[in-house]
Amino acid sequence: MKFDFFTFGGRFFWEDVFNYQNWVIQRHIRTKKYRLLDNYSIRRGSGSFEDCKNTLLKYIDAYELESPYSDSVILLHNFGSTKFSMKRIAESLKDLKANIIAFNYPFLHKNLNYQADLLCSFIKNLNTQGKLHFITNGASCLLLRRFLSQVDDYRAYHIAGVLDINPLNSGSDLADLLCRSNFLRKILGPMLIYITPKKALELPKLPKEIKHSLLFYPPVYTQLIKKILSRYESFPFQTPPSESSYADDVQTINAPRLFPLNAPELGKICRYFVCNDKLPQASAAEKK
Repeated sequence: MKFDFFTFGGRFFWEDVFNYQNWVIQRHIRTKKYRLLDNYSIRRGSGSFEDCKNTLLKYIDAYELESPYSDSVILLHNFGSTKFSMKRIAESLKDLKANIIAFNYPFLHKNLNYQADLLCSFIKNLNTQGKLHFITNGASCLLLRRFLSQVDDYRAYHIAGVLDINPLNSGSDLADLLCRSNFLRKILGPMLIYITPKKALELPKLPKEIKHSLLFYPPVYTQLIKKILSRYESFPFQTPPSESSYADDVQTINAPRLFPLNAPELGKICRYFVCNDKLPQASAAEKK
């Protein structure tokens, strides 16, 4: 077997199209070429999708890789980050009898409809028959809502629960403000406009049959952003529905951190959610 070289895992220019025990087949967003990465982000093959899949089959046999579990947990990263931002959460879930999959999508180069189609084909390639959980961060809750709104029958995916961390279900006034600059719209890509309140509110909410929880653990810089926005008094900010109106199971962690996704307590909460399809009981001070 050929030993190739380490990569950065395809953070910005590669999209995930297939996952087997965290061996990933990725496609370049411009050249449309494929490559196979192992679970250490070492390239093990390249060429067409079939070339990479055939190479993966050889490694499955040579390394005796175990078959995936029937249940899966898909982690969706925020706009402006990559799947590696969800690494600590993935580590907190690794002992569960489920496939823990951090999905990477090219947020800077494609629009929301493209990302939803990509997620749809990715999930179909998983070929699992068990329960499916989603854990989203920030604006990726919009990606999930768009995906569910376009599939023929969401029940076919056996979605047991969705946990949104610091969601933007009602959109972002900051995104609305940034969209007023043609330069920033070009730099930040076509996804930016879909995070504005106007576009976000056009998306259907999650079906009521899906257990849906919201967890607010805002980073410390959110207060700074609010102060910046307050200076633009003439800007026509919208008044969208409160984020807490999107689900009945809502909690807030009042312990400001610079990077809340790395907090140990967040990992424990995510683990509890996957096992119980709800958030753990919080103290009165933490309830929203």
